[in-house]
Amino acid sequence: MITIIKNFVAVIMSFLNIFASPFLGDFTAPFEPLEPADCKLNMAVISDIHMTDELYRSLTLEFGLTDMQNSLYPIDALVATGDLTDHGELQEWEMLKNTFAKYSPAKNIILAQGNHDTWTEDDGYNLAKDYFIKYNNEITGNETEHEYYSEKINGYTFIVLASEDDRTSMYMSEEQLIWLEEEMEKASEGNLPIFVVSHWPLNQSHGLPETWGDDEPEPDDGGIGDQSARVEEILKKYDNVFMLSGHIHNGFVKEGQEAVYGYNTVESDGSFHSINLSQFMYPTIRGRVANGTGLMIEVYDNRVVIRPRSFTAGVWYTDYNVTIPLA
Repeated sequence: MITIIKNFVAVIMSFLNIFASPFLGDFTAPFEPLEPADCKLNMAVISDIHMTDELYRSLTLEFGLTDMQNSLYPIDALVATGDLTDHGELQEWEMLKNTFAKYSPAKNIILAQGNHDTWTEDDGYNLAKDYFIKYNNEITGNETEHEYYSEKINGYTFIVLASEDDRTSMYMSEEQLIWLEEEMEKASEGNLPIFVVSHWPLNQSHGLPETWGDDEPEPDDGGIGDQSARVEEILKKYDNVFMLSGHIHNGFVKEGQEAVYGYNTVESDGSFHSINLSQFMYPTIRGRVANGTGLMIEVYDNRVVIRPRSFTAGVWYTDYNVTIPLA
């Protein structure tokens, strides 16, 4: 009975948030870091674009990219944490590429693969993998050879994970897991924050499995899956690790609201920080919801500042800001 009441309250609060977003945001604050002169890395992060041939999807993305392009301070990186397309089809990738080609939202673009990007019908995963590598390189200007890869921006390492199968949960080969360990070790030598980009969050984080939405959820639902514990073990060996994920389609929730929604957008365990993105394209019933939302993440010498923003409306959601001191 208590669970039913909690779910009912969560739905009512989220319904009210539909009308509050973006009207309760800050329209007046300029689109720039809180302290531009001291900001070492300034990035936009979005997730779950789910591009199809529906006009509103390309327009939603265009509004967001326009907002980023008009930032008063250069955005060093735009990170998209997977489900770039809705079914991994060629025409969806072409639409995504053509939309990105119209704008210059950031100096660098980092794209991660999501489960929807692996669902290409013909030839299964192999074709989906080829599509991702091809369009990732064409959109970003990079020359990656695998669906998983790493990049350095302003001296900070971004490690991008991928699934190597066409299923809802994630599958990582032993080769990728060993590569992840090696990349984390190399990145730690710089004593700087490390950003791990994965469409899938860790199992049982951010309200999972309940927030996945199944009537009778299994413990691993909505997360990485069978290999989550191993990935978690690798990541938590190091300081100042920030994991950026999507997949669940949760809205923004801040500290103090966990009792109602059952999760938090930013969850920390020591100096490991898991950040789950709200969906860019699909609304949800939980938390602060609105299409076109994402995060601006600002890195300073001694802290990381997370600032939710509606990129389609040009509004800061200042009541959801989070500051994380660096270890």
